[in-house]
Amino acid sequence: MGSVLAAVLGSMTVVGAVMWLRTGLADALECLVRGIVAVGGSLGVGVLLGAATGVALALSPEWLACRAPLRGLLAGCVASTMYLGETIVVAVATGGGYAPIFLTLLSTPVIGAVAAVHSGDVLGRTHYHPWLACEGRRRSWSSRFGRVADPRVDG
Repeated sequence: MGSVLAAVLGSMTVVGAVMWLRTGLADALECLVRGIVAVGGSLGVGVLLGAATGVALALSPEWLACRAPLRGLLAGCVASTMYLGETIVVAVATGGGYAPIFLTLLSTPVIGAVAAVHSGDVLGRTHYHPWLACEGRRRSWSSRFGRVADPRVDG
């Protein structure tokens, strides 16, 4: 995980250095700040999107969680709504450019569709990934891991 952060920050530093050599210090700092806003804002929006979708699915009633179309609709609506924050990040990072904002708005339904398709994985009701599968109703954490060995009793 640290190498990913190092690669992102290293590439932004290289871009800032090239901008400094070509245009001067003020433009280079502005470019570096916009890059940091873009990367940090996108990471923040992604964390909020995942957390909000997970919480909405976890707190959904059982009758809604059992039905894949309704569960997908809920996940898609929540994810699409939260992804609109990315439009604000793109607007700040690009200085209000129309084309990047428009492309970000066009990608909002794609994010909703991906969240809808994977809503069963998020909720733990999947048949495609056996390690995420949950038999029947939602299980408690202790039943997922089975009986834990107690050294005082098991010797």
